Amino acid sequence: MSLSFDAIGRALQHVSRLLLLRADLAAEEAALLGRLWLRWLGAAVLALALLIVGAGALLAWLTLLFWDRFGAGTLGVAALLLVVVAMRLLAWVGAAAAAAPAPLTRTRAALAEDYDALAGSLTARRDDGAGE
Repeated sequence: MSLSFDAIGRALQHVSRLLLLRADLAAEEAALLGRLWLRWLGAAVLALALLIVGAGALLAWLTLLFWDRFGAGTLGVAALLLVVVAMRLLAWVGAAAAAAPAPLTRTRAALAEDYDALAGSLTARRDDGAGE
């Protein structure tokens, strides 16, 4: 049994519409992901700027406060404090990025459903044709 050109044309139209719908879904998910990453980057830059200003003020204050007693050791303690704060901030950003959902999750799931539906209908048609 052969397929007519009309049936092939309709099938191709349905597949092309389905692919366009999935591409639209992927674009929407990519835009959401972009906004999420932009928010994280903005927070990280703001935190870095605040950290630099705060660290400079803290360093100046500690230096003035303890220079007579500890000398250059004051700068070492201030540098150590800056490193600890920066590492905690980077750990937070890394944890937030790791907790984010995988990119294009809905699109992948929809494509898997489409594949299963198409594969199932093709198998059913072969089984119906084989019984004749």
